Amino acid sequence: MSVWDDPEIREGGAFVKFENVGDTVSGTITAVRSHRFDDGKVAPQILLTTDDGEERTITAGQVRLKAALAEKRPEAGDHLTVTFTQNEKRAGGKTLKHFEVTVRRAGTTAPAAAPAPTPITSAPSANGGLQKPASVDQALWDVLGDEQKAKVVAAAAA
Repeated sequence: MSVWDDPEIREGGAFVKFENVGDTVSGTITAVRSHRFDDGKVAPQILLTTDDGEERTITAGQVRLKAALAEKRPEAGDHLTVTFTQNEKRAGGKTLKHFEVTVRRAGTTAPAAAPAPTPITSAPSANGGLQKPASVDQALWDVLGDEQKAKVVAAAAA
């Protein structure tokens, strides 16, 4: 492999923009890497070759997209489909984009099965909720549902 094939150096093609509900991208992942924004925040960045043969880059800066990808944990070689499903209006004129993420693992012909529910292994925090693992971004934690938080806590304990 040449240094020019290194995912940290390689450009991944045009960036995917999810502007309208229903916007979808599907393709085979060629690399998964981290992207650091100017403000220091880090987000997953996925390079993929679309089903149409184009190279595209998805930067998961949106909190719900980041959470959905973290739950599915796609890797290079997997087939990924991301669909923008809802634009939720929030206080202060802000919006929260929601996404559906499906992953077909490399070498399989059917979509990956959802993992079985994992028992909660963390003690509840003082407010009755689950204790956020130190490695999880607070903004991400704040938008996760109880079931997703339980999965994150279980994964962190593993």
